[in-house]
Amino acid sequence: MSEKDYKLIIGIFDTISKEIRNRVLNKSEEGKPLGVGIYTDECCDTKLYTYPMKSLDHRMQIAQGLSGVAFTFPVDSLQPNEIEKAADAAYEKYMHEVKQIEEAKKYKAGFVIGSFDLLHAGHIENINLASTFCEDLYVVVKTDERIFDRKKKHSIQNTTERAEILRALKQVKGVVFYDLDSNRDDVIRNIIDQYQKDHPGETIEQKDLVAIFGEDLKEKEEKRKRDGDWGEVNIEITPRSKEKMKKISSSVYKKIIQETGGLQNYEKRELDGLVDDSMDFDDDSIEDEGHNEEITK
Repeated sequence: MSEKDYKLIIGIFDTISKEIRNRVLNKSEEGKPLGVGIYTDECCDTKLYTYPMKSLDHRMQIAQGLSGVAFTFPVDSLQPNEIEKAADAAYEKYMHEVKQIEEAKKYKAGFVIGSFDLLHAGHIENINLASTFCEDLYVVVKTDERIFDRKKKHSIQNTTERAEILRALKQVKGVVFYDLDSNRDDVIRNIIDQYQKDHPGETIEQKDLVAIFGEDLKEKEEKRKRDGDWGEVNIEITPRSKEKMKKISSSVYKKIIQETGGLQNYEKRELDGLVDDSMDFDDDSIEDEGHNEEITK
């Protein structure tokens, strides 16, 4: 690949394993904006001989949410020159958007609460929307014990795995836990403590905080606010279509995983399908035997 002003990784990005997160983070630390090319559904099917459980749009949203990722673009060819053209166009669009983005934040810190099992596009959308309200966004993760106690269900990914994936998201400042014995006062106190650790010498009060919820929880959380359960913490609501939630949910993906051999199969496929910008764009194509490996000069 000729010298570019950006770095590049190409993959499926259906599930985000620790190895994938580390590869992305390491590449992003090389000093240039990192672009991630996502194989289209058709390319996966006809050229990589596999099929993702999540759509291209959803996989691109997940990749875009990862810490270190500057821009994403679809990859529908194994021809290096075609990939290079698509990457160049996506990089130019990204640079244009960077110049335009400057948005005032209403609150010092905010937080969202959830299980975040099998991170998907709905999670990313909610986190991105929540981040527009505050300078620092924290995620409150329900622990395995709390999930089972409230819903009598087991998560596919354990508490630690879910927290590590969330920490890899660029919009997330930090992660705190909502365990079996926690209440709302504990959540607020933990967020304040974490913020002050992240900003030594700076103080923050409840009135500087915002709790962000999807519109499906609007009535419940606004009542709790009126009843004083959230103290001086502000409440903001983001749009969350019920119809969309039926199609994009952890429950849907859990069922797919259980029916297709387990999470490990998806994580292995992710690693097998990853390549980076050390590929030679002067070649006419990426050989079928080699596209699943990280190519070195």
